[in-house]
Amino acid sequence: MITKDSKNILIADDSVFFRTKLSDILVEAGHNVRFAKDGREVLSELAIDSKMLDLLMLDLQMPDIDGFGVLKWLNENGYRGRFPVLVITGVYEPVHVMVQLRELGATGLMTKGSTPEQIIFRVNRILFPDKIQHGSPRERVPVSLPVDFILGDAVRTGFLLNLSDSGAFLHTKAELLVGSLIRLRFTLPGSGRLLDLKGIVKWSTNDVASKTLFGGYGIMFTSFAEDEQAVLKGFVSSEIKRLGLDTE
Repeated sequence: MITKDSKNILIADDSVFFRTKLSDILVEAGHNVRFAKDGREVLSELAIDSKMLDLLMLDLQMPDIDGFGVLKWLNENGYRGRFPVLVITGVYEPVHVMVQLRELGATGLMTKGSTPEQIIFRVNRILFPDKIQHGSPRERVPVSLPVDFILGDAVRTGFLLNLSDSGAFLHTKAELLVGSLIRLRFTLPGSGRLLDLKGIVKWSTNDVASKTLFGGYGIMFTSFAEDEQAVLKGFVSSEIKRLGLDTE
């Protein structure tokens, strides 16, 4: 969840509260952030320095020049495709609005009700496409699930912050070594079944695990029953559709 490959993000939103909320989440996850309170400030920021911008997070409803106006300006002034644009909206927009945003060059759409885990998942999905495509293709979805995990004879607790049918990101303050074999027990929303899976710690951000919400460990599942894998695949597939990740 946390990255050592910091990216430069411009947040454009007229709400001080929401700008601060997004900034806290993104900075904690390792990124660099600057702000614009309306569309006109976005244009000024781009005039100052657009080459170092890795992502524009753009609110649709802003005074003076709104999000649609900014996207049209980007198209008309040769900025389309220079950096991804993740549109932010306070409500779920109808399909025709999403189609219009696509036509104007928006990379994706995110609601202001997204959790910190969902925000980081969506942002990193856009910023690091090569990491998503590396190795066997896997669809991951953001979650916030309590989990018990067993290492040796010790039972500990943590949270799963994203999940696929072959692995998960485990947030915990416990110290785990890469290569450790662990057993995870958790229940998926909408399912009364307790999943009991074995996995291996493949990578770690243990240097920040005790300091940030997004520290933890990448787990690859190594053993589960066929019906358990079917439950995981069904959940991941339904979440992809529910969150609109299948359109990105």
